[in-house]
This record gives sequence, C-alpha cells and structure tokens, in this order.
Amino acid sequence: MKPGLRLAIGLSVTLCVVAAASVRWLDPEPAVYEAATNGLVQDAANITVVSAPSTCGTTEANAGGISASLVAAFLAANGPNASFGNVSILLSHFGVGDAAQLAALDAAGIAPPTPVLRMSRVGFSRDNVEALLCLRGIHGSLLVHLKKVNGQWQVVHRVEREVAVAAT
Repeated sequence: MKPGLRLAIGLSVTLCVVAAASVRWLDPEPAVYEAATNGLVQDAANITVVSAPSTCGTTEANAGGISASLVAAFLAANGPNASFGNVSILLSHFGVGDAAQLAALDAAGIAPPTPVLRMSRVGFSRDNVEALLCLRGIHGSLLVHLKKVNGQWQVVHRVEREVAVAAT
C-alpha cells in the first residue's frame, strides 16, 4: 500500500473516532438518562423507554427545593416546541421505543405491548454540573435531580409527582 494512501486511511479512521467521541461529549443528555434509570426498575428488559418532553407539572414553587435556575432550564428544555431526546443509550437495559409511533398508538386508544417509561428532555445548570428530568410511568411520575461528581452523573434525589401519566 502506498504511504500516502495509508496516511489518508489512518487520518480518516482517526477523524471518525474523534467525531463519535465528540458527539457523546457534546450531548450529555444520554449519560443523564442512564444515571437516572440505573437501579430504578427491577424488570427493565420488559419495559420500553421513549423520549417524551414533559414537565411533570413542575413549577418553581413545587420543585422540592431544587434551584430556580435549574427548574427554569428544565421547563425551557420541555417547552411546547421541544424535540425528542436520544434514549438509545438505554438499549442495553430497556426496549427503546419510537415516540411518534407510541403517540399514534395512544391516539388510536391502543395500549402498547409493554409498560412504557417516558423520559423528558433534560434541563442542565449553566455550568453543566446539575441536571433535572421527569420520568413518567404507569404508576406515576418522578422528578429526578442529578449532579456530576468526578465526571459521573449521580442522582441527588427523586421527587414523586402526583401527575397523571398523560399530563405534561
């Protein structure tokens, strides 16, 4: 193989590896999803997770002592025009569903084949060391507050919400 071709292939592979690593580094949301669900569910293999923007009915007044700026970031991330998050990192633990297909089933009045855990978008503190998200399942909702400690996301506390599953 010619040295120039070998160099071009080597640079191409290096750029692909760097690009893949950068995407994960630039988007901290999947790592927060993984930390928020770690150890939460006994029979995870029989649960489908989907991204579904939701506020869990949260306001600054009922956020359980979470800072107003973090609550504001969470509410903004789950506003009316919020897109779906990337929950694919949970594929090794849960079934991962398509939010649009799930919405179509809901609209048709058809129950999904497995219980569904809906995960909101994540709101991050300005310095990206705190995160807040909502998990909604068949038994209720949780507001999950996480902090980054030594480079790893850890759950600080969970606030149970008395919000109907279909509500925002």
